Amino acid sequence: MTPIKALIWDLDGTLIQFKVNTIKARHKSIKILRKYGVPKEILIIDQSILENFSIARNYFNEIKFSSTKVNQILNEVNNVVIAVEKEAAVKASLIPGIDQVLEFAKLEKLKQAIFTYNTYQNALISVKTAKIDHYFGVIAGRDDVKNLKPHPDHLKYVCDKLDVNFKEILIIGDTSRDIEAAMNVGCHSIALETHTPVFINRDLFTKADKIIKQEGIPSELIKILKEFL
Repeated sequence: MTPIKALIWDLDGTLIQFKVNTIKARHKSIKILRKYGVPKEILIIDQSILENFSIARNYFNEIKFSSTKVNQILNEVNNVVIAVEKEAAVKASLIPGIDQVLEFAKLEKLKQAIFTYNTYQNALISVKTAKIDHYFGVIAGRDDVKNLKPHPDHLKYVCDKLDVNFKEILIIGDTSRDIEAAMNVGCHSIALETHTPVFINRDLFTKADKIIKQEGIPSELIKILKEFL
């Protein structure tokens, strides 16, 4: 096994407590899409904003909206989502014990980065609020890459910045997207069962190298990380 040189962390639910009011963000985004004529019955509050916008984009194409118009609507949706995410970012607090894991990784000379669905700026606000920003060489938000995790491009962006290859990294996250991202590039992963909302998809956790419950942070997580050094 190639010793790891870097840890790539998810943000919400992994490093910091999940506080984003996703229902509020979904309601606001649906309201905007309805304003532009998208039928109410095809927009579902239980779907992600990305899924609803994908449905809306198909509708906009059917009614011949220009690409410029569709992008304007996308920006309007994105702005209300950013505002909701910022409300959580300024109140960010650490997952208990995670600071000890970050410090362990620092002492072991491991590079550390974040890849997140948040914007870069809101992610930065979160880690600064939680006082952990000094641990990370790279923060890759949704506005930094075209194709987000689990697409390989998100991790490739991070690895290029850190000057490491996929075999030298370990992903730590609390959703199936994080584990799938690791699977898509052939790197190691640890799934964290933190106390996140019930709608978080964890179907792929069995594909991770290890699954650790929140109560296993920091002791069990540090113990497992030592096996990869």
